Amino acid sequence: MSSVKGVNYTNITADPIVKVDSEVLGGKMRVSYDSYEASSLASGSDITIGRIPTNATIMDVVLKCDALGGSSTLTVGDSGDADRYLAAVGTWNAAGQTQSMLGGSTAANTAMTGLGYRTTAETDIVITTGGATISGSIHCWVMYTVE
Repeated sequence: MSSVKGVNYTNITADPIVKVDSEVLGGKMRVSYDSYEASSLASGSDITIGRIPTNATIMDVVLKCDALGGSSTLTVGDSGDADRYLAAVGTWNAAGQTQSMLGGSTAANTAMTGLGYRTTAETDIVITTGGATISGSIHCWVMYTVE
């Protein structure tokens, strides 16, 4: 059996202590929330849903939606990577479905690209539709730290 330490814990218990960025230890958690009511929104459309400040560290992105229509998909990303936070998953054909980076329910959301991603400039969060025309409510929360 082994006793090991996480990266940040190792740094704060080192002698001398190694500085840890406040975004990952002791930083202030912020939430950006927005929603969009889609009405026959075409596949391939972009919905800009939030703006995250420079030097923010993304902790989670959560989507909760109505039944948007059979074969519909959503990705969440930014200008640098269209699915940095959530890759296209299943179909959004049942009301109340939820997907998140931390609690994604499919293999498509196990990608680690966006977990702990630190923005280098103000960054717009963009949802991209796919698969089919959609109608219904889309809710998005972005949890991030700054300091």
